[in-house]
Amino acid sequence: MKSKLNNLWVLWYDKKNTNVDSENWDKFLVRICSFENLEKFCSILGNILPLNQLSNGASYHFFKQGIEPRWEDKFNIHGGKWNLILQKQDLNKADELWLLTLSSIIGGSFESEFAFLITGIVGTIKKGQIRIAIWTKNSTNKNLQLNIGETWKNIIQDSFILEQFVLEFFPHKTHPFKN
Repeated sequence: MKSKLNNLWVLWYDKKNTNVDSENWDKFLVRICSFENLEKFCSILGNILPLNQLSNGASYHFFKQGIEPRWEDKFNIHGGKWNLILQKQDLNKADELWLLTLSSIIGGSFESEFAFLITGIVGTIKKGQIRIAIWTKNSTNKNLQLNIGETWKNIIQDSFILEQFVLEFFPHKTHPFKN
């Protein structure tokens, strides 16, 4: 008996090169596989490189089926993303935080009243930092967005992985607010 998830998910990967701009960034985006149960999710995680071993500019994108990991997608265009940026002193904790975030969202730890707003989770390697982001579909409902940020903050705090951190929300079209 397989442990069915609340949603069908898709893993995407991209590795941007130096010739990427806003017009062609998605030509490097590759759909890897989809999964709908916990066993397949765990199998995927066991067969891909850990986030902190990806090369600079590479990203993993776990998005709900039918939603592409681009802000122009109809489910993302009015949304935004919660960001956690890990600097050099915390890079050794990135994989643990990445797995915690993935399993919390994909496994259903977020409240059902606002989990429907979450469209995906992205892990990105940048020079000297790792970014983990939760993408959402509606940035105009500030209360629901703050509930997502507060839930993520509590999950991180309860894990004792990081002592100090900042989560910021960036609507895809406007300015950030912090939680």
